[in-house]
Amino acid sequence: MNFGEQLKEIRTTKGLTQIELSEKSGVALRTVQRMERNEGKPSLYSMNAIGEVLGTNLTLLYAPDLETETRNIMESTDQQLWAIARSRAKFKRSLGSYSIVIPFLWVIWFLTSQDKDINRIPWPIWPMLGWGIGLAIQYMKAYVIQVGSLEQREYDKLKNNQ
Repeated sequence: MNFGEQLKEIRTTKGLTQIELSEKSGVALRTVQRMERNEGKPSLYSMNAIGEVLGTNLTLLYAPDLETETRNIMESTDQQLWAIARSRAKFKRSLGSYSIVIPFLWVIWFLTSQDKDINRIPWPIWPMLGWGIGLAIQYMKAYVIQVGSLEQREYDKLKNNQ
């Protein structure tokens, strides 16, 4: 049973409506409604004021249960997976653009260059190198270096030490 359900059960056991609880505690009706629906995090003031009216310590009830903690971990994992997927998709788009634009620049150079002097460095080499370095960095971020992996490992270490 989550915090909102417990709060509602205590309130109805005491025979109070949400409006009566709001008036007696001095907490806005909307806040009481949000607390019972588990929307957002209630302030310590609100929990203490309502707890006094109900004759209980709501801060003890608010401690997250195992189900809530598991759901939060899964949501953060999903967010990490989405971030990885976005960075990989961004890399693939950049690689596609690179594979179209750079050969096009070489064709332009080949068709417009009057002197094909071997000692001279062709100008398309510079955008090719600059963009290539950027692509290499994007690749490393997307496939080699996992952004949240270090944080996750540290979190797991702390969790296991408790």
